[in-house]
Amino acid sequence: MENLVIDTPERIDSDIEDFKLDCVDEEKNYTASRIKLCRDPENDKPVLFYTQELARNFRDQSDPFGKRHVIKVFTPSNLTAVADSTLESKFNDTILAFKPKVHDYLPLTDIHSQKMNLFMDEDTATFVSDIGINVDGLGEDFAGIETVNANPYLEDLSQDAGKLKVELYELKKQLLNIKEMMADEFVNYVDPRSVSDELFDQALANEKVPQGYVQSFLSLKEQIRRIESQLGEVNTAVFAETSSRIRLPKLLEGRAHELLQL
Repeated sequence: MENLVIDTPERIDSDIEDFKLDCVDEEKNYTASRIKLCRDPENDKPVLFYTQELARNFRDQSDPFGKRHVIKVFTPSNLTAVADSTLESKFNDTILAFKPKVHDYLPLTDIHSQKMNLFMDEDTATFVSDIGINVDGLGEDFAGIETVNANPYLEDLSQDAGKLKVELYELKKQLLNIKEMMADEFVNYVDPRSVSDELFDQALANEKVPQGYVQSFLSLKEQIRRIESQLGEVNTAVFAETSSRIRLPKLLEGRAHELLQL
């Protein structure tokens, strides 16, 4: 089955490495997920490890998000939850535009990885099946969450977002400059670079500064609020466009927005 690889315990590690090397050769980002059965050495009870390696070697130069590793452990009290985590983790790798941690907004970086595979050795697959997880069904669900490619609509949005981000950056520089000028007028100096906006506003309320500074400060804050609101609208538009095109398995239907908050 495409996206699901089950092999002997002796070969599964090399299967994963071959998959990674193929992705590098093809210049594609990838996610390699694995479910592995282990035994507690003290009592021989089963433990399932879920691991996920995300590599984004091929991305825009301004995109700082290069890789991520996830490790989760499932004990006898929650072994079957490994299926949920496997799908949830892949979903989070599939759609990226909504994630604030990635600062770049080009459509090519709206995709975590272009190739995603789930690996299990035969012993693990047998055990997972014995505890009530349909391995074939899990593989189908995993394959069913497809990566969303950029389209002209997203290209246009990314250009809009890029212009807004440049404007926002300049406004924030101006705001910091006016805050430093006001802070120099404070009786009790507060460094605007090291305190939160809330603490700075509280200090400002107790100080007397030239009215022109205050007017510039308030004007810049309002402009920043407006730009951030517009960026939020762009985020929402991209999320709606991409999430509507992803076929979610029944296990995750209706949970798209919830999962993206993780």
